[in-house]
Amino acid sequence: MRKVRVAVVGLNRGSILAKFIIRHAKSLDLVAVADLDKKKADDFAREFKIPSVYYSLDEVLKSDVEAVVLATPIPDHAAHTIKALEAGKHVLCEVICATTIEDCQKIADAVKKSGKKYMMEENYCYYRPLTIVDNMIKDGLMGDVYYAESDYLMDFQMRPLFPHLGTWRDDVYFGRRGHPYITHTLGPLCYLMGSDIKRVSCLGAGKYGDLVADRTCVLLLETNNGGLIRLRNSFVGTRPDLYTYYQLQGTKGCYKGSVGATDTHKMHIRGLCEPQEWKDVYDFRGFLPKTWKIFPENFFDDTKDNGTEKYDSGTSLLLEEFAKCIINDTEPPVSAKRALNWTAAGILSEKSINNGGVPVEIPDFGL
Repeated sequence: MRKVRVAVVGLNRGSILAKFIIRHAKSLDLVAVADLDKKKADDFAREFKIPSVYYSLDEVLKSDVEAVVLATPIPDHAAHTIKALEAGKHVLCEVICATTIEDCQKIADAVKKSGKKYMMEENYCYYRPLTIVDNMIKDGLMGDVYYAESDYLMDFQMRPLFPHLGTWRDDVYFGRRGHPYITHTLGPLCYLMGSDIKRVSCLGAGKYGDLVADRTCVLLLETNNGGLIRLRNSFVGTRPDLYTYYQLQGTKGCYKGSVGATDTHKMHIRGLCEPQEWKDVYDFRGFLPKTWKIFPENFFDDTKDNGTEKYDSGTSLLLEEFAKCIINDTEPPVSAKRALNWTAAGILSEKSINNGGVPVEIPDFGL
């Protein structure tokens, strides 16, 4: 069976992705890993018997790998993506694509020029409850989905060194207004609604010390097919974390995700539920895609998903689909066009909030 020879670059987040490849991704062959920390790279390669180990992206790009998984810091994503595409490698890049609109356009140009596949590693699109909802939407059970919402709420006040962590998060999370780290909330909703973003509006509230970012901000986004999405983001909120909450409203029913440890994922489908009845999403497990058979039986305990634990649950499926789009020469599910649209909506939320919430159009990057 044809396998894509792949290297994972960056072994903080990348070590998790590498293990998913090793354990579950049947169409990827992990032949190399790379990290600036030589000991980390050597130790990982030795433990998991990886044939080749490198200490820079440049070294990887000189090798015979077909594709790279870029799990490097966010400020490096654009430059690393462009360099890899120019070297003739397919790219799976961690979120977000870039931090400026100019770099978004450069990535689009590099994708077109190289002819290689670019996919963003938006794992929340593969969150297990959402894959059930996706198939229910495709079967028409929810009707036309016209509204959706999501929250991404984390309390960094509880972390060591806050408010100045000394990492890329200082700038991406706290050094800008708006919601630049947007794709975990926006991506799955666009994916399920079948439409990308036309314009974004953003307002914020609350200040913390000398941080530029507001304590919280709320975005309203119009989709190209007339839908509406509401997002809330906060990294400085005195509350339990919540970063896998989604809700979708259709003309025939709705889905509402878990909001904490005592909650469940719920569905209401008119005709399958009583007028005021919610059913557990796993009552509809027959809509779980067959691709989930990649995991052993009893791999998941549905009763313990409290809305924060299993955001990586479908990452193996994402990795497999990245390989398949290379092998079959098809469009990646989270393509450059989609990824850049979602990323740009987050970047431009800063422009909106700095101008009193005025709507900002999302550019077409020519893909």
